[in-house]
Amino acid sequence: MLNVLLLLALGSALGLALTFAMRSAAKRIGLVDRPDGRRKLQTRPVALAGGVAVFISTSLTLFVASLIFPEIAEPLLQNYLRILSLFAAAVVIVFVGLVDDAINLRARYKLLGQLVAVLILVYGGGFIIDQVSLLGEAIPLGYAALPVTIFWFLASINALNLLDGMDGLLGTIAIVIVGALAWMAFAVGNPFVGWVAVALVGALIGFLRFNIPPATIYLGDAGSMLIGLCVGALAIGASLKGPAVAIVAPTVLLVLPILDTTAAIVRRKLTGRGLAAGDRGHLHHVLQRAGMNRGRVLALVAALGMIAASGALCGTLLQNDLLAAMSAAAVALILLTTGLFGTAEVRLIRERTRAIYRSVVGRQAHVELAIRLQGSADWSEVWTRLVQAANELNLESVRLDVNSPAWHEAFHGRWDRRTTNSSGQDHWALEMPVLGHGQVIGRLTVAGIRAFVPFTDQLSELCLAVMEMEAAASRATLRPNAKVPIDQPTPRPMPVAS
Repeated sequence: MLNVLLLLALGSALGLALTFAMRSAAKRIGLVDRPDGRRKLQTRPVALAGGVAVFISTSLTLFVASLIFPEIAEPLLQNYLRILSLFAAAVVIVFVGLVDDAINLRARYKLLGQLVAVLILVYGGGFIIDQVSLLGEAIPLGYAALPVTIFWFLASINALNLLDGMDGLLGTIAIVIVGALAWMAFAVGNPFVGWVAVALVGALIGFLRFNIPPATIYLGDAGSMLIGLCVGALAIGASLKGPAVAIVAPTVLLVLPILDTTAAIVRRKLTGRGLAAGDRGHLHHVLQRAGMNRGRVLALVAALGMIAASGALCGTLLQNDLLAAMSAAAVALILLTTGLFGTAEVRLIRERTRAIYRSVVGRQAHVELAIRLQGSADWSEVWTRLVQAANELNLESVRLDVNSPAWHEAFHGRWDRRTTNSSGQDHWALEMPVLGHGQVIGRLTVAGIRAFVPFTDQLSELCLAVMEMEAAASRATLRPNAKVPIDQPTPRPMPVAS
């Protein structure tokens, strides 16, 4: 315990000093996150070198400690291939993250860099999940071992990367997760993983001093992906039961990133948005709109993380996967039953299912779905006007997707005619941006058939509807970062046409 405390203190001191130094260096070279009034809403440029500081301080902590403490040096030397591969993979992931922070890499190149780092761990350090332990049974993976391992790492990297959206959030959650992994590693007799985890926790504590609200330095993609990579690697060693990896416990530790990522995928897929599209539907955004300040958000996610970590630890010590799974279920139920998170996605799934059911049973000539995902602006009048125009003009489909992160507004509506008498050769489709407050806040997509009414009539009616929509959006009494209700019943529509 004394060595753990000393290593933690050393990591914190180096993390504090290096974060301070990297903050100054990043500002000098222009590696900063600049506000853009759309997704980046901070009031000033913020340094993006936190990930580099965490990486260097963790590495220096382990190096210095191994020179001073034989108890730490011995397991590191015994696993020198693993420590070298972890270091090399971390260099790759930090480099990719820095390039992404500087020039905004395309998703495919970012994924390629992640794969390179993962393969270094797999083939250089033997970080591979050959078999998993589930409910006391060891299940060999065989040929599926490599794909499962790669999926585990990529899921860990990107889930934590997506969660990094508020000052102090990822650092707080990472300290809880990595701290639990250190405890689990020592409990199962893997001091190598334990010492690496403790050093990383210390570096994160030092970094968090400058990242708590209001942050003066961010982790950036370099830091968030580094943490995800390390969590994925350390979880494999901390969860070993003989030759098998107890997959439930590390999954439980990641329950908050998993819930947030799953909700984002559901939200974006069911509204037709790209998976990389930004929005204000993440966990911290929803909690803030519920009226919590950033301090309370951090306290809540830390408490929920500790509930999950306690279950994972107890499940590991007692070799009871059900106990660990119950703690993850408790976290999800707390968020859902209190209405703090996930209700918008549940309503979206329910309404989409109802729309599909009505389409299948054929009770209506059209299928309609309209749901406000977040915000306070009333879109019902505009949507009613669009649906009316669709019926009058015999359109085939209408899609209205409002997604304005800066204004915390999200609405999704879709209308489809069930049957048409067209061969498909006379179809037309049109997609246009919707403006509000001088910004693009969404997109309207319509499709129809020219044979029914003059095309100019269809376009003029649609233009009138779009003008009404944009006028309503511009008159909405919203402001950036406004604390607005979410998942409330749509109020009575107010007239939007002049």
